[in-house]
Amino acid sequence: MREIGVVKSFKEVGKIKWFGGFNNQTGQINDYGFVECQGKGDIWVHRTEIYCSESDLKEGTLVKFELRIYGNGYRASNLHLLNLSEEKDSDIIECCFNHSDPKFCALAFWAYLNNNSIEEAVSLADKKLNIFLPWQKNRFLDYVPETILMHYKARNIRQLLPYNKQLKLCLQLLPDDLSIEIDAALREEVFNIISNLQNENLEKCDKIIGKLYKLYVDYPEARKRLNIKLHVKCLVELISNLESVSIRDILLSELRNILVHCKLGILWINIPDCIILEQQIWPIASGDRRIGILVSQISSQQDLNYQDNILKIAEILEDSAEEDITKLISIFRHKNLVKSHDAIIKFLPAVEQITILGARLNENVSENNKTISHIAKILAESSSEKVPILLSKLPDSVKKRDEILEFLLPEEKILILLSKLKAEYKLENQDIIQKIGNLINDVSNEERIKLIDKLPEGVRYKEPILKIFHFLLPEDQIRLAWSFIADGSLFIWHYFSREAKILCVYRLAKENTNISLFLTEFQRIHNTNPENDDLIRCVLKILWAKEHPNRSNEVFQEVHKILTNYVIQYAKNSTEPINLDPLLPYCKPTEVKVKYCEGKLWEKEKIKTTGETEIVISAYCPRARNNCNLFELNKSSNSNFGLYGARLSAECSQDWKNWSLLELFKAVDIVPSMPDLKKAEDYLPKLSGWINRINEIRSRLKCSVCEDIMPHNIEYSQFSTRFRVTVFSCKHGEDHDHNIYLNECWGCSAIVDSRESKYQSKEDKYYICIHCGSGTQHSNTYTQGDICPKCGTIGMEVSPNNKRYRKCHSCNHSIKLPEERKITGSNCPQCGTRGMMLTVNQKNKKIRVCHSDSCRYSISAT
Repeated sequence: MREIGVVKSFKEVGKIKWFGGFNNQTGQINDYGFVECQGKGDIWVHRTEIYCSESDLKEGTLVKFELRIYGNGYRASNLHLLNLSEEKDSDIIECCFNHSDPKFCALAFWAYLNNNSIEEAVSLADKKLNIFLPWQKNRFLDYVPETILMHYKARNIRQLLPYNKQLKLCLQLLPDDLSIEIDAALREEVFNIISNLQNENLEKCDKIIGKLYKLYVDYPEARKRLNIKLHVKCLVELISNLESVSIRDILLSELRNILVHCKLGILWINIPDCIILEQQIWPIASGDRRIGILVSQISSQQDLNYQDNILKIAEILEDSAEEDITKLISIFRHKNLVKSHDAIIKFLPAVEQITILGARLNENVSENNKTISHIAKILAESSSEKVPILLSKLPDSVKKRDEILEFLLPEEKILILLSKLKAEYKLENQDIIQKIGNLINDVSNEERIKLIDKLPEGVRYKEPILKIFHFLLPEDQIRLAWSFIADGSLFIWHYFSREAKILCVYRLAKENTNISLFLTEFQRIHNTNPENDDLIRCVLKILWAKEHPNRSNEVFQEVHKILTNYVIQYAKNSTEPINLDPLLPYCKPTEVKVKYCEGKLWEKEKIKTTGETEIVISAYCPRARNNCNLFELNKSSNSNFGLYGARLSAECSQDWKNWSLLELFKAVDIVPSMPDLKKAEDYLPKLSGWINRINEIRSRLKCSVCEDIMPHNIEYSQFSTRFRVTVFSCKHGEDHDHNIYLNECWGCSAIVDSRESKYQSKEDKYYICIHCGSGTQHSNTYTQGDICPKCGTIGMEVSPNNKRYRKCHSCNHSIKLPEERKITGSNCPQCGTRGMMLTVNQKNKKIRVCHSDSCRYSISAT
């Protein structure tokens, strides 16, 4: 294209948009480019019009040029780089000042300063900024000469800069020596900048305070404007570098107030030890910081401040919370010089205390005694779980000391005590054996037998040990002493417990071991030390019958009398359950909660597959109201209907530890015989039932006249009754309670007492329960509520609020019917509902009415 029209040139400034570069269409390097020109858009420029290195023409580079009209557009010519610091052309400078891009305006001030004063430049810059928009101001300030911004009259201009740039300029204005007089306005400007900048860049301000802290020395209000971390930093720097005592005291007081009222632990990190040691700061410093300083000052016991520092550390530990002690101790854990001191050792964990004290033991007896006492105190204050660990740190020589011995495990104690026994010192040995006895007496029963087993025979059968025998399991007592008993030596007999003595008789009877010798020796010791326990006297009398079989019935009668009187007196005088172990066979059911077996033999016919019948013998449990298998030795499961096997006959082949009177009677050929006893095998179950009853309903077994416990009438008890024994009579005769019936109600499980239940069912004379009204079980003629069990009035009324309740309209006694499946009586012919109610109609005739609301059918009761 050729040039058209009048050529007219202008002096312009602009920015390179782009120049040169590879052209993909031509496959060559461009020899032209474009310049961004204010108001003219992008101006084309050719290489031939360039008067600088093409490599300088990067995007955004400022240039000056002449603008020529070329056709309908413009072209640039005579293009030069724009360097305003050297520019002298007033037109170019003016063009920059008036340019819409504030960058040109700002850079124009470089040229302006060449011909004008700094004050004039500051004034002109201020005017420009007043007319700029906010974004223009920011761009202008990015390029304006720093010389202008640093002038003291340019303070208003500096305030437009970001705080970090303001601070950078002010730092250049400040003198190197900040202790000299500084312009007040500049100082205040710096204070304001830091006060604002700390919210944006605390880390940078922290570094600045490290340099400018002297500015704040006489300006406490300015210090208060600082962030608390910077405030502390400023005070630390001032205190550390000022020599004036009075000023330091003021600053220390200010620092103390900050630290007291602010709980930020991080503030203490930058406080050096020299300030922590100051009198005003020391008391408020953390315990670990103070201890750390004190420990660092100790290198040996010869240090002048060694003792004082140790006492100060102890004082800090004393005042610290218990949960902080461990952390504080860790500061000097590896410094034995500190932790082994008497003032410090008590704060250490018990294991460390013991270790340190153990290492102190030497040839000095008095010192050792003091150390041993200290160790004993630590052990006494430690938990039972920790004591064995502590003891493991001590040498055996220390464990033998009396003060330490008491803390050892029982087995270890005994071994040490046994090692102290000496043949020539009998009195001393007695004391040691007594200690062993006391020790064994204080442990659990399980441990006692283990410890006694470890004793040599010369110690095991000494008085202090024998006194403990009765605490052991009965079988363990017998095991320990059987060799003596089998040889007829009964010196140990009176140390046995009741159960052990009874089991001893069982074993003698089972093994048939020197019974005559035993009875002879027993009679000898009995003359000087009588056996007064009734239960033991019973089994001894039975054992005696083995040697005198012709008197076995006499023995049985005497034994029965002793047992009966024993039970009565015990029940009368004690509130504890009656314990006849191991005389009576145990009941071991899963559901029936009685102690002794009450079962009775039960013969049933069973039809074989061949059609023939056979008699099957089992047991009936009155408590479960069901059959129970008979006990069989070594049978893996003696159970039926949730019950274990009933022990109704003797099984002498089983271990003597499991014997009862069943086996003892069998072993000595005693057959229970009494006028009212129909079957010999019923004796022990009925006795068991009586004991079980007493333990369950002791208050009801007292005679209402004399309050003595009533013995049972052994001939009574129907086969299906819940209790094996149901009838009791006071031994004082018919003027007292006689033939009192006690049983458990099958309907509600309450106790039926004939002294309360005055009325009986017609069918089998069952007493009617006063709690639920139940009479004969499975009755088709009697329904609960037919008759008041208290006064006998016919037809108890149904409660309007709850149909399960009945109330007597005569005496107001109330009953609560059992659950529906236990209701007895006839079925309603109309709807089939069980238990038609007996009542009297308006014609004074007895009728039965269906209790179903939807039926209410009635029939005559006659």
